[in-house]
Amino acid sequence: NWTTAYVEGELLGAGGFGCVFAGIRKEDGLPFAIKYVSKMMPYGELQLTGYGWLHIEIALMVLANAKPCRKILKILDWYEEPKRYVVILERPEPCMDLEEFSSKRGGHLTELEARIVMFQLMEALQHCKSQGILHRDVKPENILIQTDTYHVKLFDFGCGDLIKDFYNKFAGTYKYAPPEWFIQGQYLADPATVWSVGVTLYRLVCGCLAFETIEETKLAI
Repeated sequence: NWTTAYVEGELLGAGGFGCVFAGIRKEDGLPFAIKYVSKMMPYGELQLTGYGWLHIEIALMVLANAKPCRKILKILDWYEEPKRYVVILERPEPCMDLEEFSSKRGGHLTELEARIVMFQLMEALQHCKSQGILHRDVKPENILIQTDTYHVKLFDFGCGDLIKDFYNKFAGTYKYAPPEWFIQGQYLADPATVWSVGVTLYRLVCGCLAFETIEETKLAI
């Protein structure tokens, strides 16, 4: 029972299939994040050697953490309940996601700040690729920044997958989707990642998206 080891605190964020709360470990008061992931999430399971079948988000985080990378949020433990999974994650302090961070700084970052962030993001994504992982939902909301050091960590692998030859099903955020998805109904891992990184950089520096809707993206194509 995870509640014997951790205490749940305030809500940090919520999405379509999960929510994240602040938490602390009872034995030493260390801060952690507690993420609840609904079993209704549509992306299935993945089999990992030594673990068996795991919820895909948990499996991808375990795989991403199999080799150390400071730019990937660490998964520390997980528990299964009848209707959901409970995932224990590291929680750097003080931190917030990049969307909130940029919004509190006038809506955008300076070019120097953006360079610092993007260099670390590329390190995280290169690590994912080396582990055979496609994150598939790169955006400011899925990047944590430690506000006193500007260290960043990529998180939320809920839309991810293993790297394949190509993909004909979309998962992620449409505003960050590559144009080939709208043209051909399929996409490749590397070009799709590069596109989402470019959209993220544009958002951080300019304070808005180049294409706010699917219709605008199609018109631009």
